[in-house]
Amino acid sequence: MIKMTRLRKSICLELHDKDMQGNLPTWIFVPIHGKNHWSLAIIRIHNDVAMLAHLDSFRGNHDPEAIFHVFKTILCLIVPIDPALVMTGIMNVEQQQDGHSCGKHVLQMLVGAARKESDGLG
Repeated sequence: MIKMTRLRKSICLELHDKDMQGNLPTWIFVPIHGKNHWSLAIIRIHNDVAMLAHLDSFRGNHDPEAIFHVFKTILCLIVPIDPALVMTGIMNVEQQQDGHSCGKHVLQMLVGAARKESDGLG
C-alpha cells in the first residue's frame, strides 16, 4: 500500500505540472518490479484520453490486467477520465532468452519509446 501511495503522489505531481497542461501528450514511464523481474508500463494522456501499455520481455511473470487495473484506478482518481474509455494494450517486444537481462530490456524499451515520440510517431 505504501508503494501505491507513493506512485499515486508521483503521477499526480507529474500530471499537474504546469508544463504538462499544454496541448502535447503527457507520457509517464513506470518500471515495474515483481517476482524478481522488471517490465515497463507506459501511460499516455492526451486531450482527456488515456492509453496504458505494458511491455514485458519475459511474459508470464507480471499480470498485465492487474497492472492495468491499478493504473486505471489511479488515473481516474487524479484526472477526469472515464475508466471505460481508458485504452489498454500489451505491446509486443523482443523476448529475452535468459533469466537475467530484463533490466537491459526495460532500458531499451524506454529508449525506443522516447525515439518514437521524438520522431512524432507516438
